[in-house]
This record gives sequence, C-alpha cells and structure tokens, in this order.
Amino acid sequence: MEPSIFIGTLVIVFIAYLVKGFTGFGPALILIPTLSYFYDPHQAIFLSTLLDLVAGIFLLATTFQLINWKSVFWVILTFFPGTYIGAKCLGSLDIPLFKKLLGLIMLSFLVLIWFNTTANKNRFLLNTRFHLTFTISFLAGIGGGLFGISGPLLVIYFKLGLEKAFFRAQLIAILVFGAAWRLWLYHSFNIKAMIYWWQHAIFFIVTFSAIIAGNHWQLHIDAKKFDRFVAMVLVL
Repeated sequence: MEPSIFIGTLVIVFIAYLVKGFTGFGPALILIPTLSYFYDPHQAIFLSTLLDLVAGIFLLATTFQLINWKSVFWVILTFFPGTYIGAKCLGSLDIPLFKKLLGLIMLSFLVLIWFNTTANKNRFLLNTRFHLTFTISFLAGIGGGLFGISGPLLVIYFKLGLEKAFFRAQLIAILVFGAAWRLWLYHSFNIKAMIYWWQHAIFFIVTFSAIIAGNHWQLHIDAKKFDRFVAMVLVL
C-alpha cells in the first residue's frame, strides 16, 4: 500500500469513528464509499466491520447501564437472519436498486428527525411495536450483510422513539453484536481485508483515539443539536 493511500485511510478512519463516538453509528456510511476508491469493496466492508467491532466494544462498556436488553433482543432476533442473507449475496447481487430504496426511506424521515422533540420520548416504546421492529431490523440486517451499512434504518426507527442517551445506547449494543456476527459471516464466506498486522494495529489506535474524542464531545451538546447532527450524517 502506498504511504499516501495509507495516511489518507487513517484520516478517513479517524473522521468516521469520531462520528461513531458522537452518535453511536455512522462509520460505515463514511468508510465504505470512500475506501472503495482505494481497496476492493469487499476489503473495505471487511475492514469497516472489524473496526466497528473494536469501537463498539469500547462504547458498549460506557453505555451498558442504559441498554434495554429486551428491546435489543427483539431487534437482533431478525437482524441476524437478515445479515446472513445479505452476506451470502455479497458479491453476487446487483444492489443499486436496494441502495436507492434505502436512500428514499432515509430522506422521507429526515425532516421528522430534524424537527423531532425529545419531550415525549419513551425508553421502552419499542416493546409495543414488534411487527415494525422485526421488519426494520430484518431489512437493516440485509443492508449490513450486503454492503456493510445497517445503521440508517435502525437510526430512523430508534431516533423517532428514544431520547439522546438511550438512542445511542441501544444502537451501540445492536451494532456491536451485528458487527461480531457479520465479521464471522464474512470470514466464513472468505471475505477478508489483505492488510498487514502492523497496519491493523495503527488502525486500532486511530479508531480508539477518535472514539474517545467523539464520546467526550457528545457529553457537551444538547439533544436538539444532537438530533440535527444525526440528520446531517444520514444525508451522506
């Protein structure tokens, strides 16, 4: 790998996980489209998943007390099968139409997220919407397995029902389990990133630095600004 490409990759990784530390999601939205210019798309997806697992484990420890594990369980119940289907199809399915539909759904809800108020949000609201939960999580799982991006649908679903802190916590828990499952699936289907161990070590250091900075940043911003930042990330 050329030094300029490696340095550029590190910059992209730092920005992506600064966003992750702040919002609880978002690195794949940044990493996969940009890294695909320098690497094979499959390698970009694998690397993004690996770093997301590392970052997610750290963030999970910081939000553990806020996680509603019952809600997380209902999400991953169909999220995992969806991820398997997506990973199985990776590399053999034409996905532009799926991306366009995903983008259309995201844009339809951006205005709602932008103007959404946290006054009446309920931490346990998701427990009463099982059918919607199953549908959203299944589609998000397919998106995650297919092109490494499962966050947008989950973000829209959670953001309309949860306050800032609970939103981050549930999303972090779901995505870290999703990353671990996806990484195992990619390994099983021989989808890997051909990167040296010392490069992985540097990626991990940059990822942790960005996660810590982003996590610190989100502690000092109000819920309204947080909502709007989430909306802007989704525009990507």
